Amino acid sequence: MTINSMTVAAACLTTANMAGQYRGKPVCFAAVDASGALIYLYRMDGAPERLINIAIGKAYTAARMGVSTEAFKLRLLNEQLSLADFMDEKFTSLPGGLPLFEKDQLVGAIGVSGRALEEDVVLCRQFAERIQISL
Repeated sequence: MTINSMTVAAACLTTANMAGQYRGKPVCFAAVDASGALIYLYRMDGAPERLINIAIGKAYTAARMGVSTEAFKLRLLNEQLSLADFMDEKFTSLPGGLPLFEKDQLVGAIGVSGRALEEDVVLCRQFAERIQISL
């Protein structure tokens, strides 16, 4: 099973519209398949280009590790590890990445970047909820 890019696009636009209504900074949304390959990217008008790689990195990390980037960061801290220990230059420990599961099977992951990290996490959860409804 994989996530459908049309489902992701619809969920993303709904989440982006809601985010825009609150007049916060523009963000980037990324979705990857279970292997971490990019399947969807949306950059809100005015979002800095640098956010693209950050959103993709958050989604990629969540897919490859099978946990949120928040949980991954805690693991790094608890086990006194560094990102370099994982030998993957695409990893990030920035919060705002979530894996997506269907019937306990990893089907992809998403990442959001552009606001304070706490806000990225909230938007990412909202994005995930909209996708999960369709799975």
